[in-house]
Amino acid sequence: MNREDVFEAFGGIDEAYVAESARYAPGDTDSAPGRIVHMNKKRWITFLIAAVLMLTLSITAYAAHAAVASPKAAEKVALEQIEIWKKMGILSEKVHFDGEASDIYEIEERDGGEAWYGRLFPHVYDVRFYVNNQFRDDRQKYGCSLRVDTMTGKIMSANIDAEADEDAVPVREEKTEYPVDPENPDAGMETTTWYFYDNYDDIFPADITVDRFCELLAEYWGFSGYTIADTDDEYFYHQHFDAIDGSTLLKDINGDTRENYYLTVFFEGDQEGAPMYIQLHQFPGYVTLTLGTGHSVG
Repeated sequence: MNREDVFEAFGGIDEAYVAESARYAPGDTDSAPGRIVHMNKKRWITFLIAAVLMLTLSITAYAAHAAVASPKAAEKVALEQIEIWKKMGILSEKVHFDGEASDIYEIEERDGGEAWYGRLFPHVYDVRFYVNNQFRDDRQKYGCSLRVDTMTGKIMSANIDAEADEDAVPVREEKTEYPVDPENPDAGMETTTWYFYDNYDDIFPADITVDRFCELLAEYWGFSGYTIADTDDEYFYHQHFDAIDGSTLLKDINGDTRENYYLTVFFEGDQEGAPMYIQLHQFPGYVTLTLGTGHSVG
């Protein structure tokens, strides 16, 4: 903290007091004794104010860091941030997670990034409410995996899924054949039908565009802007696709109905050259939204 910070924080302490205090410091034989005592008081008052301010700011900074210092704190903060996303319009007001978190993992910093995020992960907690899949019998309406940054308390990446309602109409179906008895080829084949839905409005507003979604994410993370980039990721062996039009509805970037499987976005103020991805995907019975920066943000 420098001198200007102290003055600004207290509405502008008269700098002349400090200068005058220094000019009439103890040991200055040209100064009148009464003047010395008077100016020493002013100087000590100024220094005490500065010390109190620095202590207060240090405690505040420590509190922000210590806000996510345990798994239970991480769960509480993750749910609070989800409410912030809902109020901002990033998520639908319907999104909620029942009961206590199923799993909470503490992830320490490590080099090399992870999968396609390609960044250095800080100390985070991964808070999970059962993420649905077609092999689970106890599926909830919503599931998630939320990575919370321990320093800022913000969600740095998220995977949120929503089960289709019982009366929902599937938009497509797929049939899969497999042997009734793998050890007896003559037993024949059995067919299973998988049903897919487009209930993305269970997760985010149906009318939100890609541009608006990115604007809100930039606001949440404290970035000054964004660029929707071409998609070209050798990690997943996807071919090159031109950047999508930002006026496209977010729900229409669904990777199951278009070839461009996900979006690549660069935020201004983020780590240089580090992309963020937005992906939608349909699984039998539910849909998912995946997004994140994979590093400390805010």
